[in-house]
Amino acid sequence: MKLDRRTLLRSAGGTLATAGVLGSAGTAAAAGSYTNHYYDGFDYWKYVPDSAGSNPPLVVMLHGCSQIADQFRRETRMNDVADREGFVVIYPDQYDARNAARCWNWFYDANTTRGYGEAAVIAGMTETTIDAENCDPERVYVAGLSAGTAMVPNLLAEYADIYAAGGIHSGLEYDAADTATGGTAAMTYGGPDPSDKGIDAYDTMESYGITSELPTIVFHGTSDTTVYPINGEQATIQAIQTNDLAVDGANDGDVDTTADSTYTGQGPSLDYSVAEYHDESGDSLVEYWQVDGMDHAWSGGASGGEFTAPGGPDASRIIWEFVSGHTRDE
Repeated sequence: MKLDRRTLLRSAGGTLATAGVLGSAGTAAAAGSYTNHYYDGFDYWKYVPDSAGSNPPLVVMLHGCSQIADQFRRETRMNDVADREGFVVIYPDQYDARNAARCWNWFYDANTTRGYGEAAVIAGMTETTIDAENCDPERVYVAGLSAGTAMVPNLLAEYADIYAAGGIHSGLEYDAADTATGGTAAMTYGGPDPSDKGIDAYDTMESYGITSELPTIVFHGTSDTTVYPINGEQATIQAIQTNDLAVDGANDGDVDTTADSTYTGQGPSLDYSVAEYHDESGDSLVEYWQVDGMDHAWSGGASGGEFTAPGGPDASRIIWEFVSGHTRDE
């Protein structure tokens, strides 16, 4: 593994954040339990549907800039999917003292490297929820929007022992930037070479003794002028490269950038195209969903939402259907 800035940061030794005292319960949702909790200076909301079984899966949902966790819950309608499918959801909440726009600080190594900052907090919330709700540790997933989802490829690689698969909606590749200025540039022009970043992500996993596949589904609007579409392409290529290495430890094209399946469809008012990249068994390991004409918004989200595109395919349902087909021990 090459010695880069993230490796140097890890070598200094990070400490996983410790759990805080749980906060008081929030208002009850229409079905199940929807409560507010506290972890190491951060709040998060937890939804446990009545349909959850004895070892339910867990989905971690990370909001974007200018959002709060409960807004993200409303606009994605992920709790509705949880009701139907019986999984637990948590919504970590960024706060404005750490970022004036309530963005997750995905562009600083100290927040995206294992054992440090916000990545450690999100992982800690995840593990606390697994224990509290007796969730299946092999079926834990993470997804988000914009700055939230820019954390996702970092969490997948840095905490591959926790997360089995992820959803990247209107986000960026692994380690796309290391400064706020660099993050702003990457949002417009893209980050470093995605194949190189794919190798870096695998090297990170391997440094922790983990070489499992990291199934990833990417959503991006073709008219996104906040996080430009090049980032959806890069996130896809990076995930393909990481998974090619994870399949057998070799950079041999077992999973490559030639799509194994492509198709098109239509949401309520927006067309979309899908490219699937399969492993040797024919299972879809990486998917890239492009929504025609969609700007920076959650596809298929609630009508009237601030960051939603109701006319697109239902990203919440589709992300769940994709990630739920994978377990961490595969």
